[in-house]
Amino acid sequence: MKHTTHTDKNNPMNLLIISPNSPQLSIGGVERYVKNLIEYCEGQDGRYYFILPSSTKNTVIKKKNVTIYFRESLDLSQSARKGVDAGMATKKTVKRKSQEFFSFLHSFIEEKNIDAVIAQNFHVGLPPSYSLLLNMICHAKDVPLFLQLHSFATKELQTELINSLFWEKIICVSKSIAGDVFQKGANIKSLTTKYLGVNTKEFNQRVDTKWLKKKLALPQDTKIILCASRILHGYTDIIQEKGFIDLLDAFSKIAYQDTSLRLVLAIGKPPMQLHTQFEDALKKLEGFIQIHGVEDQVIVRTFKLEEMPRVYAGSDVFVLASENETFGQVYLEAMACGLPVLGTKVGGVPEIIEDGVNGYLTIPNDASHLSIRLLSLLNDTSVRELFIANGLKTIENRFDSEKTFKTLFSFIEKTLGKIRV
Repeated sequence: MKHTTHTDKNNPMNLLIISPNSPQLSIGGVERYVKNLIEYCEGQDGRYYFILPSSTKNTVIKKKNVTIYFRESLDLSQSARKGVDAGMATKKTVKRKSQEFFSFLHSFIEEKNIDAVIAQNFHVGLPPSYSLLLNMICHAKDVPLFLQLHSFATKELQTELINSLFWEKIICVSKSIAGDVFQKGANIKSLTTKYLGVNTKEFNQRVDTKWLKKKLALPQDTKIILCASRILHGYTDIIQEKGFIDLLDAFSKIAYQDTSLRLVLAIGKPPMQLHTQFEDALKKLEGFIQIHGVEDQVIVRTFKLEEMPRVYAGSDVFVLASENETFGQVYLEAMACGLPVLGTKVGGVPEIIEDGVNGYLTIPNDASHLSIRLLSLLNDTSVRELFIANGLKTIENRFDSEKTFKTLFSFIEKTLGKIRV
């Protein structure tokens, strides 16, 4: 059933955003993005609907012009996401929940007169049946469907979901992702890059700089190197992929020079159903800390999402030495809080950090070079000041979420306008 699209200020859009990642359940790049997107939409014209996973029951929260539906049908344990390898019980769970998802969405889109749907990371975040069902509904109801990619497609089936379904446009969060999916067969006319941004109302230099050291019971003159990351991707630990082992090796080369120096590892906490895998990964991380002999100078903590601005503000240097990274939201957050940053020449990181201008870029798996760059950021005042100043300009000019979201929604409205002409 076709309907009229609202694409002007007199008749603003009804937009639906569906994400398998919720800031209420876990902390990660997609979760941060969803949180920022909800807050941005509250101040815009139009009606915005979000469908997010719930681990308990179906609930609805209304905030101004934003309505959030928390649905159990989007909450699948990582074992359930294994698909054919997970056994008959898992297949039954996926079948039941995907049927519930289809039934709810089928009536919802028509009821709310939805003009467009944006699916967040569906190619990796949910079983393939969800992408197929969502495409069937939107195709049947003539509702434009956008796919927003936050992650690389690492399996052939994920690539097929991107290339073969009825996505109006494929929105990539970095040129690195866009290049990857294009190389794997995506139509160049379908691809666009729209960067993520950072909420500068939360992440800025006005945040309390003393909170972190008070919380960790450290003297206020303690120098802190901060690394913030997840240690799980699904049910698999990503300690090596996120560069923790190299970072610990690099830190061990400089820690003895200043025994008051601290490396704080701010670890993102996963959903409750992954508690066992998280504890196993944590023990593995602690094992590497002991292997490198820095257990007295390394602090591992989990923080709430709303605490992270104060975690950045209380630190002196930010580093994430990933072996691969689609973009790197944490670099933006660190820059916005006035930290000099250090990343690796992989994925989308060079799209944020220009080596020697607003931060340092190193080669992955080179602990010696990493340690040299860390010392420079800790001790060279002129380098620190240059990177901090240019980092703040980078955020203001390119990565303020107000600007990046405005660019995204302008693109969607323009695309819808062309479709309906």
